[in-house]
Amino acid sequence: MLRSVLIFPKFSQMTDINKIRRCYDNLYQHIAPHISLVFPFDNDLADETLVQVVTDVIKRQQQFDIRLTAVSGDPEHGYVWLVVDQGSKILTELHDALYAEPILNPYYREDLPYQPHVTVAQGLSQLQAEHLMIALKNETYDLTATITEVAIEHILENDDSSVFTTIVLDEKDEN
Repeated sequence: MLRSVLIFPKFSQMTDINKIRRCYDNLYQHIAPHISLVFPFDNDLADETLVQVVTDVIKRQQQFDIRLTAVSGDPEHGYVWLVVDQGSKILTELHDALYAEPILNPYYREDLPYQPHVTVAQGLSQLQAEHLMIALKNETYDLTATITEVAIEHILENDDSSVFTTIVLDEKDEN
């Protein structure tokens, strides 16, 4: 069964993202806007084992803020996304730490340099993606959220996301 590890940011401006995704993201109805930490992988590992590994990796991570202000993507492959500016370092560290685990390491995607982002379009032609990136760069985005939990999902045969566990991050230390 396909699974992945991801974050579902709760942006106050979620309608901005969903307006774009509704038109350009073929997974719009299957999964909420998200940031992948471990890309979809398929193995026979027990869910409980995966939950334990992810919990062990993120247990010392406190809640943190993210901010998205820039548009980027991979137009050659039909993708457009909003880039995580603030919080990118923490997300990259979590991504790297998860893939350093022996059970997840075989699924590390060397062909995908990790850039924390929220996908807003996929499945486009290169020309469509390039045009959308230009159009979106003419808009102003300033999306913020506090990351409070990490989710682990099953990806169902119809591409729906079925979260089977969430791991809550410790509250921020205000000192």
